[in-house]
Amino acid sequence: MKIQKYEIWMRQQVIDLFRMEYGSEAQNFDTFFGQFYEHPFQENDGIRIAATDGDKVIGFQSFFHWPITLHGQFTHAYQSGNSLVHPDYRGKGLFGKMLNYIHLEEAHLPHDLLIGFPVEMSYGAFMKNKWLNPFDLHWYIKPLHPIRSFMSEPEQQLSRSAMGQRNAIAVNLAADLVGVQQSIAYDQYRFGYQSGPYYRFVYEDARGTVLFELKAQRRKKILKELILGKVVRSASDIQLLLDAYSALEKAIRSSAHFTFLSIAINPLSQDFLTLMERNRFQPIDKKIHFIAKGPIADQQKDWGSWDIFRADIDTW
Repeated sequence: MKIQKYEIWMRQQVIDLFRMEYGSEAQNFDTFFGQFYEHPFQENDGIRIAATDGDKVIGFQSFFHWPITLHGQFTHAYQSGNSLVHPDYRGKGLFGKMLNYIHLEEAHLPHDLLIGFPVEMSYGAFMKNKWLNPFDLHWYIKPLHPIRSFMSEPEQQLSRSAMGQRNAIAVNLAADLVGVQQSIAYDQYRFGYQSGPYYRFVYEDARGTVLFELKAQRRKKILKELILGKVVRSASDIQLLLDAYSALEKAIRSSAHFTFLSIAINPLSQDFLTLMERNRFQPIDKKIHFIAKGPIADQQKDWGSWDIFRADIDTW
């Protein structure tokens, strides 16, 4: 068994590996693979890693370019994702070895920061690999139209509003915050591989700009959830954030009848804790692990300034 860089001859085997694991949910993985890894924004950055047994691909792991801005400065940041080991080869330490490969000289991937959002099954392996877990994203929900939502199609309603226009948008993140860089190039890249009912709302005044990104989904076929997946703000002004959210909620309520609104926040962010409290969001017993590794992570002392959300995960 060998750990090495991904090569083009492995492509179909990697796709078959994901189809075997996820069945019908991964039938379009071939298309996704091209749109995600072979797009100009990503193709020459990041790294794809494979575990092989002779000419058989038995594992896959990737670290893809993810444009984190740290207090106004661009970083060489990468997100870990799309990790999988063939069922017949699990328990042999292959996942840990693929994680370690990025640190080898032959990987040729200089980095300032690695981030990830591991599922429970792989979380322990990351911790064993000396990643940090500075916080978990905590979920909050707020009822919107719990009765009227059952008699409407809110996804279509919101799509017909101004929020349904999904144009590429650039917003400069406030210099005292840390988050994913909201650039035109990054937006266009994500538009290429994402599909589903996504929405945008922009609030702007003399104090700054706040961009909200949302996505609709259904739970148990009848609960119509609207996820507030991302907030990008050009100024860390709490009143700007509160005013922008108020305008967002008003626009949602006047356009569509969702059962509830949900958001996953960094619980170390006082601004977003205040937003939850002022707007009567309720916490639920659900979290998303956030992990980090590298020089930037080691030097961090203020994780509360990190604006990280559900939409920052590659699977958004």
